[in-house]
Amino acid sequence: MSPSLIELAGQPGAPLLHLAPANGFPPRTYLPLLRKLSGFRCVCLPPRALWGEQAPPTEYRAWNVEADDLLAGFAAHGMRDVVAVGHSLGGLVSMLALLKAPEHFRALIMLDPPILPPDMLGVIRAAWNDGNIDQMPLVQGALRRRQRFAGPGDAFQRFRQKPLFADWSDEALWLYVQHGIKRSDGGGYELVWSADWEAHYFATVYLEIWETLPRLSGKPPALIVRGRDSDTLLTEAYARIQSLAPALDGMEMAGQGHLFPLAAPQVTAQLIMDWLKLKRL
Repeated sequence: MSPSLIELAGQPGAPLLHLAPANGFPPRTYLPLLRKLSGFRCVCLPPRALWGEQAPPTEYRAWNVEADDLLAGFAAHGMRDVVAVGHSLGGLVSMLALLKAPEHFRALIMLDPPILPPDMLGVIRAAWNDGNIDQMPLVQGALRRRQRFAGPGDAFQRFRQKPLFADWSDEALWLYVQHGIKRSDGGGYELVWSADWEAHYFATVYLEIWETLPRLSGKPPALIVRGRDSDTLLTEAYARIQSLAPALDGMEMAGQGHLFPLAAPQVTAQLIMDWLKLKRL
């Protein structure tokens, strides 16, 4: 099954730009960024977390499955020559899809992808082997998330108090509320991207990244952008990426953390457009 194509910004017939979102963030949350990417038709094939009511699998399933889903969607909708922009989870899924079928891609842009240091990946692998993956902090944090709200206003006020959203504009936060919650059958509202799916993606982080990165050849061109204050793509990992994948262009966003595409959409859009112009794309 391939997901429905979500039209986000731009005009029909313009060059294609595909957005792959971060874990837990519905695609339309990125509208302030996408509306600044002039000259593109911005679309999204949503991940399985947004396909409907199916529960996530309980076994380890690498993010290659999401990459296969993306390629199936490209084929179903006749999508080629795509500029792939992926944030966090979406960045690595887009990269894996490109390595499987580069003929679909015009360029790859990864925004603060979760490329973890080898020792952290070892801890995650051991947690799976020991049956303790549900005890990992990110997994626990996702499962503890508030999932129900009285209404949009209640959700906005609760999110507004969270440090995670401290540097978001009200416009960006309202978009997250508008597209991140839905009416619940039991009354009130609930998260569109369920906590169970969010926990699943955190638990199944891609473990073979350091063996995979050297396969990036620069054809098509690829860019990685790190938030300089990111707690996800750490300084030591970023330095190692540059040595292992010299064909991968690298940039940093000063004063920004992991969620810079949402907290600083205009600056992010300008960086992307400047790089595409530099590459004559």
